[in-house]
Amino acid sequence: AVELVPARSTYADKQLTRLQETPEAIPDGQTPHTVTLVAHAELVDAARPGDRLEITGIYRGEPVRVNPRQRTVQALYRTFIDIVHVRRLGRGRTPVVQGLDVSAAVEDAQRSNDADEDADAEFSEHEETEFKRWARDARLLDTLARSVAPGIHGMDDVKRGLLLQLFGGVRKQFDRAGAPRSRGDINVLLVGDPGVSKSQLLSAVHSLAPRGVYTSGKGSSAVGLTAYVTRDPDTRQMVLESGALVLSDDGICCIDEFDKMSDSTRSVLHEAMEQQTISIAKAGIITSLNARCSILAAANPVDSKWNARLSIVDNINLPPTLVSRFDLVFIVLDAVDEAADRKLARHIVSLNPVFLTPQHQNAHQRNDPCTPDD
Repeated sequence: AVELVPARSTYADKQLTRLQETPEAIPDGQTPHTVTLVAHAELVDAARPGDRLEITGIYRGEPVRVNPRQRTVQALYRTFIDIVHVRRLGRGRTPVVQGLDVSAAVEDAQRSNDADEDADAEFSEHEETEFKRWARDARLLDTLARSVAPGIHGMDDVKRGLLLQLFGGVRKQFDRAGAPRSRGDINVLLVGDPGVSKSQLLSAVHSLAPRGVYTSGKGSSAVGLTAYVTRDPDTRQMVLESGALVLSDDGICCIDEFDKMSDSTRSVLHEAMEQQTISIAKAGIITSLNARCSILAAANPVDSKWNARLSIVDNINLPPTLVSRFDLVFIVLDAVDEAADRKLARHIVSLNPVFLTPQHQNAHQRNDPCTPDD
């Protein structure tokens, strides 16, 4: 018989996490697949929810008992990946690399690899020269703003606001006792007529942001935005599953069709937009999760089209307590103007060079918003 002596045993941390496919890697019409990861020792808490990871490990299978008190096992085995190496991608240029402490030879090899990666991650002299040249350019803000969603015509003020949201602000923590903490993230609300590229702007910002979640207001619930309690199928314990706001921590959460949200769903945004935390008290789990994210929301007016005879408050038709938490509110209108419509049509046609003459192609290249010397 085997007897366990707790006083003479060596204990190590163990963590079960789930890895899901990235949205751009999912084939059309399919749901994302998930795989269970098992981390030990120093690999525990090597990543947080919402990170993009490269995992190196051993694909294992273990039998599943029909009853914990019996030796009978099922025909299907439970599969998981035993993590050996974690590489975190996304926000920074330098990846976070951690490995198992196996031997001195492995440590030396890993140290040399880390040194090579750090050397590759540093900026070259040519890049530093370009950065300094850009910093001296007085038109830097306009040039970068035109580079945000260059396929969308006009809307320069909206693009400047989205650019400032992407860069973010500085979180301020005052030294005085009892002083409040000032958030540095910017919340932006786009309200306007249908067909003015609000959803396209949200998609462009989501593709530029290194971390964030894109969701729709009609298909979102309160627990889907914050967190929900579920029972783990392996341990049979109650665990917390992170929602969209928690997964967007240190990123941007894009919410389309904001006006289609129910009142109960919008009410959970008050705490997340101001205190940047989410308080949970469900099924015996009482905690506070970080939601330090910027919110970019797009909504339609109350009658689906802007009514000039109504005031701005009546057209938006959102609770004042929620609108006050948006730092920038842009009203995008589809005005009837023949000259503006002609420019818009010319811009749409210019997106496909096949329909342009050589003279128009040269003019379009000179007006390229991504050209720094424009």
